[in-house]
This record gives sequence, C-alpha cells and structure tokens, in this order.
Amino acid sequence: MKFSDLGLLFDGPHATPKRLDNGPYYLNITSLDSGRLDLESSDHVSEAEYTRWTKRVIPQEDDLLFSYETRLGEAALMPPGIRACLGRRMALLRPDRKVVHPKFLLYYYLSPKFQGLIDQRTVLGATVPRILLSEMPDWPVHVPSLPDQQAIAEVLGALDDKIAANRKL
Repeated sequence: MKFSDLGLLFDGPHATPKRLDNGPYYLNITSLDSGRLDLESSDHVSEAEYTRWTKRVIPQEDDLLFSYETRLGEAALMPPGIRACLGRRMALLRPDRKVVHPKFLLYYYLSPKFQGLIDQRTVLGATVPRILLSEMPDWPVHVPSLPDQQAIAEVLGALDDKIAANRKL
C-alpha cells in the first residue's frame, strides 16, 4: 500500500509565531525525542496564535507527529488531553484505525526499514535536509494485519516503557 492509505497527512504553517512561557503548546522539532513527545522542550503560544496555527489541523490523541526538515526520522504520538499546535517543520499523520494501529504506526515509522526509506527520499537542499510532503503520500509501506499490528505494538510498547523507566533511573 501507499503511505496515504495509512491516514490523513497535515503540516503546520510555514512560519514561526511569537513564543511564550505558558499557553497552548507549540510542538517543534525539539519536542520529538526518540519516539516520545517531550513537552518540557516545547514552547507555548498565545490563545490568538493557537487559533491561527490550528486553522489547518488540531493535533489529536494518537496522531503521528514527525519532522519533515532538519531532524528527519524523529516521531512521536500525540498524547491525550494536550492543547497544541504544530510547529514549523512539523507534520502529522492522522491514522486510519481501520488500517493501522497508532502505536504500530509509530514503531513502523521509527523502524530501520522506514528510516532507510526516509534516507532514500531525503532532499539535500541549500539550507537543511528535508523530505517532500507532496511526495510522501506515494511512498510504499508494508504493514501486517491489524491483529498482528496490535500484538507487535504491545510487545514493543512494553519494551519501550521499560527503556524509558530505566533512563529516568
């Protein structure tokens, strides 16, 4: 299948708002850390900026957040109950749950196979490396059945949680 079969793809505005110390979160590429969303590394925006920055999309629970410029290959799932807008160089895939399990999607995105695809499709421009979101919907993907995805996500999720707990210690 194609990447577009997995869900709907959105990107944020191609500008930078005034950042604040409080208010709704502004998710930028430094918010992504090895498959996890680090809200402590995220900035904030005013309510007015939040309204402006969420005209295209409001990140929802289990959306796959990823960077399409600079820090390529980084991704995380959007946690529940967080008011946030996508920052510059950030995109999200809203998974179609009839096709892909969100946690499996995250691990698939972070897998060596998909990371290799990102490397193959990286455009080395004059400023920063990037992937073309206009071409990403046509990227080939290979996903197992939903029951297999669920089983894989449970095993990898348990291991990932253990790794995160060990890092905190």
